[in-house]
Amino acid sequence: MKKFVFVSGLPRAMTTLMCNVLANNPRIGGGETSPLLEYAYAARANFSQTPEVKSALTKEQMTDAFLAYCAGGVKAYAEQMTDKPIYLDKSRGWVHYADFLWRFMPEVKIIVMVRDLRAICSSMEKKYRANPEIMDSRENPQQQDFITIEQRVNHFLNDPPLGVALKRLYNAYQTKTLLKMHVVKAEDFTSNPEKIMRGVYDFIEEPYCELDYSNIKQVTIENDRISDFGVYGDHTIRPKIEPLKKDYNELLGANITSQIKLGNAWFYDNFKYY
Repeated sequence: MKKFVFVSGLPRAMTTLMCNVLANNPRIGGGETSPLLEYAYAARANFSQTPEVKSALTKEQMTDAFLAYCAGGVKAYAEQMTDKPIYLDKSRGWVHYADFLWRFMPEVKIIVMVRDLRAICSSMEKKYRANPEIMDSRENPQQQDFITIEQRVNHFLNDPPLGVALKRLYNAYQTKTLLKMHVVKAEDFTSNPEKIMRGVYDFIEEPYCELDYSNIKQVTIENDRISDFGVYGDHTIRPKIEPLKKDYNELLGANITSQIKLGNAWFYDNFKYY
């Protein structure tokens, strides 16, 4: 029987790197950004709204059948994606829909990647500046709200992909479902990958896989040109894992980074960023 490991979390928080490190394990297959959550989400919507479901007199039986349908679909999908004993799935939405997932597959392990919000905004700002030939859809001269660094950071924190991911993470924190997941800080991961991966393997109840963290092979392949998030969706990893630089004050300015921290006190307190 396959084991299931799902990776979720914030954008620009090393989710792609985590998936590639895991997928370098010969027992693990998958790891690309997946539509699996969207399939399950659509089935959930139909179950909630379809008249044939609402009119059924056997509510408990219909619910049990629906959940079995979801479990069967996820397992069939995984079988088609890989013949390896562990299927790895990546979607930022799993952190929010974990309770739904666990209703039909309670054994699924969820890893959640986080990173200092100041560094995420700085990373997104770097991507924006590095691609001046590509227009961000929010650049509307008449609205004049995507011109300055302050305005862009405000959009980053409130719009997809970061805005929605951050709200979903906050909900998981509020409802305490986050306690059942394994949170990895990108800064710790890149500073001491062996220590972090030993903790990940303990969580997924698998033996540790020895790797050369200076030569991680890119296993997952994604077409960033068709991403919904334009230049901000970059899924190419560097072979050597190295500590992340703290250059957000230099890039964004100390006043903006202070405002990011003040506006998200729950995040900084809970994940112990200082």
